[in-house]
Amino acid sequence: MKVWATTVIVLFVFVQMFQWVKGFILPLPIYVLAGAFLAIASNYEKGISLFVKASSSNLNEDNNNL
Repeated sequence: MKVWATTVIVLFVFVQMFQWVKGFILPLPIYVLAGAFLAIASNYEKGISLFVKASSSNLNEDNNNL
């Protein structure tokens, strides 16, 4: 009996949370900022490697000019 009652309560809570999440809408700027953050995070390694490569080539050019 306890398992049945626990299952019903958990199922009820799950359905109520699903309905709440389904009706929850974020404003457009939040979506834009989240998209920009994901784009930066997914290309972080590529950007850092380009920056390091550019910095090291600039240092080599400066040393060659001396």
